[in-house]
Amino acid sequence: MPKSTEPVLDADGALLVDLVSAAAQALEVNRDTINALNVFPVPDGDTGTNMLLTVKSVLDDLNGYASNSVAEISKKMASSALLGARGNSGLILAQFFKGLSEALDGESKLAGEQFARSIRIAATKSYGVVPNPVEGTMLTVYRECAEVGENSSDQNKSLEKVLADVAAASIDSVGRTPGMLPVLAEAEVVDSGGFGFAVMLDGALRYLRSEVPFARVINVPLPENSDFSGSANIEFVNASEELDWGYCTVFAIEAEKLNLENIRDRMELIGRSPIVDGIGGVAKVHVHMEDPGKALSAGLEYGMLSNIEIANMDNQTAEWASERRDDDESTEVVSSEIAVVAVAAGDGLKNLMKSAGLGVTSIVDGGDTMNSSVADLLTAVETAPSDHVILLPNNKNIVPAAQQIPSLTDKTVRVVPTRSVQTGISALVALRLDQNIDENAEAMNEIISEVGEGRICKATKNVTIDKHEIHKGMTFGTFNDDIITVGHDPIIVLTELIQTQSNQAEIVTVYTGEMVNAEQIKETTKILANKFDTIDIEVVYGGQPHYDYLIAVE
Repeated sequence: MPKSTEPVLDADGALLVDLVSAAAQALEVNRDTINALNVFPVPDGDTGTNMLLTVKSVLDDLNGYASNSVAEISKKMASSALLGARGNSGLILAQFFKGLSEALDGESKLAGEQFARSIRIAATKSYGVVPNPVEGTMLTVYRECAEVGENSSDQNKSLEKVLADVAAASIDSVGRTPGMLPVLAEAEVVDSGGFGFAVMLDGALRYLRSEVPFARVINVPLPENSDFSGSANIEFVNASEELDWGYCTVFAIEAEKLNLENIRDRMELIGRSPIVDGIGGVAKVHVHMEDPGKALSAGLEYGMLSNIEIANMDNQTAEWASERRDDDESTEVVSSEIAVVAVAAGDGLKNLMKSAGLGVTSIVDGGDTMNSSVADLLTAVETAPSDHVILLPNNKNIVPAAQQIPSLTDKTVRVVPTRSVQTGISALVALRLDQNIDENAEAMNEIISEVGEGRICKATKNVTIDKHEIHKGMTFGTFNDDIITVGHDPIIVLTELIQTQSNQAEIVTVYTGEMVNAEQIKETTKILANKFDTIDIEVVYGGQPHYDYLIAVE
């Protein structure tokens, strides 16, 4: 923007996006310092990285967004921030974007008054989503910035002036956090999330003032006569490693009606440090668990799960401690965390695989008619967030490509030769994050040997196979690649196929394709329940192309 001697009074939608972009770039420049400050609670991800990824998710979702309305753009930002929030700090940062959205509802510009109001809303909401708010954290920085913002906006309406006063207040507030929170004083650091927010405000202000560079390195505001050494106090580091932290479990719940208070109470009963917030029909949950599966199972009772992330905090603590020790004291830490790369097509199947895989699954688009290449699989493995990767090809034609990957990467890769996405989902159910990669691969291989796979689809041409005369447009069903039944009605063909396996089947899961509508899904569920009362049958939305139904028989 052109430099002016007059303070900027307000911002339209385009300038609001630019300010958030500048804040993201400021986070990028200071990310390592923010990460190094992170000690409370140890080791809830790296605060700087989590805040940066949360803001980047906001900016990514605005790509191609046509509106220039601050009200509409801020609403979009709030939704994106909540869904894209990473870790504790990301969810607290999402409250700032929610405050911005509420303060700008019905407004045409972002001026000083609206900005001050947004921080007040963010502060109020942040204290509400945390069960036991602690002073000396990001919450305190929000609250004290809100007070300064309100006083400033009473004096003038300029966005630049209010932002300048709030930015200065944020640094001052961060500098006083060790006096409010003993753990920070013990570690000889300031609150990392509060410092990250101050960094964002500084970047936005410098952009608004056309100061170069607007994303600059900011010194940590420690108390007088103190300097940040680049790491927490070593005694604090050693003590932190002795604690048990479990898993940091984060996921979104989608449903028409969600009672956030009920979800928060439930998570507090089964876990620690829960944060639950929502917008529209989406709730975002952050909780620490010894068994993340319990949190996911509880979440499924409220709606569909997405955006699942699970991190082993004990491993993170060991890595965090190792990085912060002096070189002569450090020990090599080998993470036992496992990532899973799986091939799938269909939104329902992708969500199911992420849920079944406890959130550690990366999905590669592929399947029949779009076989994933060696390059596709290698890219997914290399970008997976672990050096230990289980690869599920989930298609017999992709298995040979998958088997090339272990020799092409320095990562430890185990290929479980799943020939279908049905067997891939069954294999993921066997995943145990407390076991090593070989133990998991062995368990998965055992599972897939016990799963039969069926498919129901329409013929694209006339063909005669195994004495079955099939005409274009007819429906046929296969089981383990053998044609079992042919007909005109997909539901009847499905029923006949399951009937042929009913003697040995205990559990049957049917995944419905993208061509099967909601009414047909209800009809399918009713027919199968009535006909097979001795078999545990579940009908699940898969959304896969080409196949009306995919079937797993166990």
